[in-house]
Amino acid sequence: MALTIVRNDITKMHVDAIVNTTNEYFEVGGVGVDAGIHYAAGPGLKKALAEIGYCPVGSAVITDSFHITSCRYIIHTVGPVYWDGSNGEAEKLRSCYRSILSLARGKGCRSLAIPSISTGAYRYPKAEAYSIATSCIREFLLSLPDDEDMMVYLVLFDRDSVAVSEKVDSEVEQYIDEEYTYKKKADLHSHYKGNRSERRRGHNRPYDRDDILPSVRPYGKPVFMEEAVPDVSPAIPSDSIPVMSAPVPVAAPEAHSPDDRYRDVDLSFAEMCEWWCSEKGITKKEFYIQANINKAMFWNMKNNPRQIPKKTNALACVIGLRLDYDQAIDLLGRAGMTLSKYYETDRVVEDRIRKQMYDIDEINLELFDRDLALLGSYA
Repeated sequence: MALTIVRNDITKMHVDAIVNTTNEYFEVGGVGVDAGIHYAAGPGLKKALAEIGYCPVGSAVITDSFHITSCRYIIHTVGPVYWDGSNGEAEKLRSCYRSILSLARGKGCRSLAIPSISTGAYRYPKAEAYSIATSCIREFLLSLPDDEDMMVYLVLFDRDSVAVSEKVDSEVEQYIDEEYTYKKKADLHSHYKGNRSERRRGHNRPYDRDDILPSVRPYGKPVFMEEAVPDVSPAIPSDSIPVMSAPVPVAAPEAHSPDDRYRDVDLSFAEMCEWWCSEKGITKKEFYIQANINKAMFWNMKNNPRQIPKKTNALACVIGLRLDYDQAIDLLGRAGMTLSKYYETDRVVEDRIRKQMYDIDEINLELFDRDLALLGSYA
C-alpha cells in the first residue's frame, strides 16, 4: 500500500476509480476536474447523476466510468467552500476523503486517483488541504487488514498545486506540462461555452462567475453515501503551526536510559528499524505509515545496506519508531548521520523528539511553514 503524488490528467490514470469534484446538484463549472471528467466520460454521465439529483457537502456517490476506459468507476464528491476555517471546513473536507475511500473499498478497488479537493474555485488553502488529504489517506491505509492493499494517487494538474506539493515531496512524477494543461483548458472552454443555458437555475456555485459551465456525467445505478462520515481527528488549524525564527536550543545529551541494550545490537540501519518494531510492538504497516515511507523504498534500503538513506527518510524512521533522543542518535549513527544544531530540520526534529511529539503530519506542517524539505518519501 502506498500514497503517491503525480502530476497528470486524472482521466488518463490507469486505476480502478478516479475521483471527480463537483457540487451538490452536479452542475459543471469552469474548466477544471469536473469539466474534464464529463468531457471524457460522455453524456451518459449527466444522465446518471441526474437520477441521483443531489449529494450533500462532505459526501460522495459512485457511478460507472462510461467512455473513460482507463478506470472502472468515477467517485463524485462535494467539497466545502472555504470561508475562514471556522465553519467546519476541515471536518467536511475530511468527510469527503473518508466517503471516497469507503466507497472505493466497498467496490473492491485496489487503486484510486484523487484530485486536490476544494483548492480551486472553493478557495481551500492548498497546504492545509494537502495535509488533510495525506492524513486521511494514511489513516485509511492503516485501518486496512493486512491482506488488503490499495494504491492511492494524489493527482495534481495545475502549476500552483504542483509547486505546493513539491515543497512537501521533492519527487513528484510529472506526466504533463504547462502546454498540455493550457490546451486541455482551451478545449474544455470551447466545448462548454455554448451550453451555459443548461445550468440549473437557482443552484449556482458559490463563486457565481460568468464562466460557469453546464453538466455531463456517467450512468449505471450509483451508490449514494446518505450521510457524511463523522470526523474523529480534527485537522490542525493553520494558526497552531509554531513560528520559530530563532534556532531551537539544543539541550545537553540526556543520560542513558536504564535499558540501553540496543547499543550492543550489531545491525544495519534498516535491520535496526525492524528490531525496534519488534521491541515496541509496532507492525510493519504501522511503521511505514507513521514514518510516511514506502514499503518498497524500505526494502530496497534493507537489501542494500551499503546504500545510505536520504536524511529526511532516516529522520522519518526515527519519528515512525517513536525513539527518544539517545535511541535516535544510535539509529542515525548506523547510517553515518546524527542530529546537528547547524541544520534547521534537525533542530525541529530534535525538539519534537525531546517533547515526545511524533505526529509526522504535524512535524511536516512545521517544516513546510519554514520552507524546508519534509520527512519521508512517497517514491
